[in-house]
Amino acid sequence: PVRRNFGRTNAPSLPSPHRKKGRALRTFFITLFAIVAALSMLAIYLSRQIMRQHQSPSPHSEMDNASQKAVLSSGAANVPAPSNNAISAVSDRDRVYCMIPFIWNEEIYKAIMDTWGKRCDVINFFTDAQVGGKLQGDKIAEDPMGYKNYTEFPPGTFPENVVFINMTRTWHDCPLEKGVKKVCRHIWEKMWRSWVYVEENHLGQAEWFCKVDYDTFFFPDNVKYFVRHKKWNPFDEYHYFGHMIQHRKQGREPMIAGATACWSRKTLDDIADVYRQMPKGSSKGERGRCEDRAQATEEASTSLCLKKYLNVSAYPARDDELRECITVAKYKDQLTWNRTEQGEWWYWKGKPKDAGQMENSIAIRPIGLHKHKNEWEIRELEQHFFGASDNKFLKGLNDRTKRYVRKVRKAMGTD
Repeated sequence: PVRRNFGRTNAPSLPSPHRKKGRALRTFFITLFAIVAALSMLAIYLSRQIMRQHQSPSPHSEMDNASQKAVLSSGAANVPAPSNNAISAVSDRDRVYCMIPFIWNEEIYKAIMDTWGKRCDVINFFTDAQVGGKLQGDKIAEDPMGYKNYTEFPPGTFPENVVFINMTRTWHDCPLEKGVKKVCRHIWEKMWRSWVYVEENHLGQAEWFCKVDYDTFFFPDNVKYFVRHKKWNPFDEYHYFGHMIQHRKQGREPMIAGATACWSRKTLDDIADVYRQMPKGSSKGERGRCEDRAQATEEASTSLCLKKYLNVSAYPARDDELRECITVAKYKDQLTWNRTEQGEWWYWKGKPKDAGQMENSIAIRPIGLHKHKNEWEIRELEQHFFGASDNKFLKGLNDRTKRYVRKVRKAMGTD
């Protein structure tokens, strides 16, 4: 039988002009889409860089934008980081930013600014928008004026380095505990909101950023001494350091005690993105997630977010003799802690077996001395470490404390 080919040949068929045009159009639109996407990403990046350069507030910031000017202490310069990211041993390129989470208290504010605050390169107090009451340690004494939003006060009432945060959870409306009104513990929300604000507005003003509790007597120059001794680079390296706590349940990340926690500029820059994107508003308890939630523990949440998203672990701030640079109690008390006699209670858990104890438990270049909650205590510590060598406050110390203070003053060059 005869097979009819009906015009087909063994030669490959050529695409029709219409098919060629369709493929060209598809290629054109795919290329156009890729170009638009790339330009959009570039625009976002450039906008963020410009925003940082001019230190203008982000339109999406969850902070109150009324107070954005940081206070530069005497001698500090608001200069950009060196272009090669190198730190000169002779220039002050390890500037320290002091961030104090606060509830407005004029006496404490003045005491800090008159003492250790003047040695910060930049210092700002981050406080709740609701003002009133009288903070006495962890308790609130009622104030006849009641509570008002800071915007209800006349202009100029508050110093320019007080930044008010519009918290979603207030600090003053907790239920009474045995008839005593106490401060609501929403420090985690205040912390992450404050750090986002600092990253968006003040990132270029320092290389090292330290959260300092108001009841910690802080030594900014000893932060510089510590990081330079370590030869750390704040621009290219992640660092998160302070007094490391390791007594929590197995499986929990080691954390830095809240008295003082410091990190490098790179750490702040990247963790701020995590804080902006993490889930918000949870009412559930701790469940091992990096999220904004009520009653969260600030130290635990910080260490969790850093480890989960940046793979950054807490680093203990100890000197070469394994003495702690930051205390978790009044320093005169910590000088009495005897590991040999007292055993392995929570403070000693996880610390090296040959860590210093008693008079050798605190570094002679301390970074922070915790638990001094009153205005007069802050001013007394200024005299201990920076006052005249024969001042009455120094003379009044017991022998053990006086020996330690003399070592510190000599190491820092006070005497």
